[in-house]
Amino acid sequence: MKKIGKISVILLAGLALAGCSQKPKQKTSSKGSATIKVTKNKKRPTKMGHLSDQDLSPQKTVAVVVAYAGDRYSGSWTKALLDGKQNGIEVDLKNQSNYSYMNEGSGVAYMVSANAGYTLKQVNGENIYYLFSNGKKLGSVTMKQMVDYLNKRDSDSLVNSLAQNAKVNDERSDSGDDSAGKKSNLPGDDGLFNVPTEFQGTWYTYNDDKMSIIKISQNKINVDNYVQELHKVKAGFLDKYTYGDMSASYHKATKNWGMAGMGSQRVHGINYMNVRGWMQEAGDGDFYGLHTENGQSVLVLAQGAGPWVSGVAWKTPQLAQQYKHKKFKDLYYQDDQ
Repeated sequence: MKKIGKISVILLAGLALAGCSQKPKQKTSSKGSATIKVTKNKKRPTKMGHLSDQDLSPQKTVAVVVAYAGDRYSGSWTKALLDGKQNGIEVDLKNQSNYSYMNEGSGVAYMVSANAGYTLKQVNGENIYYLFSNGKKLGSVTMKQMVDYLNKRDSDSLVNSLAQNAKVNDERSDSGDDSAGKKSNLPGDDGLFNVPTEFQGTWYTYNDDKMSIIKISQNKINVDNYVQELHKVKAGFLDKYTYGDMSASYHKATKNWGMAGMGSQRVHGINYMNVRGWMQEAGDGDFYGLHTENGQSVLVLAQGAGPWVSGVAWKTPQLAQQYKHKKFKDLYYQDDQ
């Protein structure tokens, strides 16, 4: 009996080894005389990264944001990520007030490119990052959420490489307001108005088959060579004084001034900048709003109480010529009402 027990144990062990050494069966399919082998490959689990959301340097913070947004979103962020891989990331810290569409944050705009940037704000003890692209908010996210997203994609080497070559340039004014220190001593003047960066540049439109050129800089607007220096007016000043109350010297000093401001809310889907003559009492002035038509950034021109669209300005004379008689269905024209 003892011998039989030993033999049984040996046989069982041999069967187990044989079972382990057998190769998995392969499915076969045949067509005619040909035989095709089909092997199923098991999908390997994604390797996890080891990034942490704690104690990040400014460079590594920027690297995480660019890596996350570049993978998560297309367009300007994808381009920013590709540029960062090739040439290194360079982020410019600017005053958030220079970007009218950045309506969430704590005052600083982190611009990775001309069209991609972010702000951040602490909410309940945690930093919330607000991501923007081409004048629009894409979404909000925490650092932990970005790190978790990147760890699932094993992005350690990407983030570390981006951080190693990242540069952070602080281009904010000391006071946080570019117009501070530029107030005149004239009554009612609250300093120069800073035109949001995305409005600035040269725009082309047609008025009665004649091309009109609009040039906008940080504090000035030039419409067909009529230049206005844009100022803010002190709160309550217009409730106490009219233009007729002011002296001749005041009239002379302010003759090329304009009162400018951004609307507090969108009108018909557009956030307008309003420009009026200095101390203008009647009329609504001129409205300028950023929009997109046919995939192109445009400057919508509007007037009146509507405000009603009077024209669309383009980045090039060729586009202005192409669309000079075009009326767009998503714009609010007075004769359509």
